[in-house]
Amino acid sequence: RRDKSRKRSDKPCYVPSSIMNVRSLAQNSPPIKPFDTKSISKGKLVAFDAEFVSVQEEDSILTGDGSKIVIRDTRYALARISVIDCETREPILDDYVLPREPVADYLTRFSGIVAQDLDPARTTHNLISTRCAYLKLRYLLEQGVLFLGHGLRKDFAIVNLAVPPTQILDTVEIFHQPKQRYISLRFLANHVLGRDMQQDIHDSVEDAMAAFELYDIAVQWKKAGEFDRKLQELYMLGNSTEWKLRGNVAKN
Repeated sequence: RRDKSRKRSDKPCYVPSSIMNVRSLAQNSPPIKPFDTKSISKGKLVAFDAEFVSVQEEDSILTGDGSKIVIRDTRYALARISVIDCETREPILDDYVLPREPVADYLTRFSGIVAQDLDPARTTHNLISTRCAYLKLRYLLEQGVLFLGHGLRKDFAIVNLAVPPTQILDTVEIFHQPKQRYISLRFLANHVLGRDMQQDIHDSVEDAMAAFELYDIAVQWKKAGEFDRKLQELYMLGNSTEWKLRGNVAKN
């Protein structure tokens, strides 16, 4: 009996598809279209981006020689997840996430998140728990989707989701030369897509779509045998401008 029990406990526990239709925590959230499980399959390309808030601010002291010693690091919590179907360019998920701990800083300049967004009584967004957000992403992972985004390693680390490298396409790595700096999403969007991003407010749907468009262009450049030259031109431009943006630039 003990052996049979041990075998049962060793079986993997998969996330049920019902997690994708979990009820919102918000009192005034709009109706959500039921999730279609048939729309997700192994190898499906989805664009992903997440936003975070701070639940613990950095605490530091200055020494006599003026150097800084960090006593306590900043801790971040998930506040929004956006997943886009790269085939239809329609959102599969766009959920705001209620942190387990009180928010110390909404980091609105970078996250686009304000207090109302995460307040169940005031938000008009679909609001879910941190646990539910994790399970939704894990469900997509278990279905075998390919996550496309910019700087996904940090996002998945904070979400605490272990995603195999075979299921990640990261434009921060695609648009990168060895021993060179990594290029920001905004710089790439400005000079490759020909538009400025995040001038007023940060948006994870916009970031996810931009990553997909950049990936699509990279594929086209590689097919035409132009990728290495185009990437070298981007680095030359960045170095000549100190990686500063000076208005929109015509699309390459």
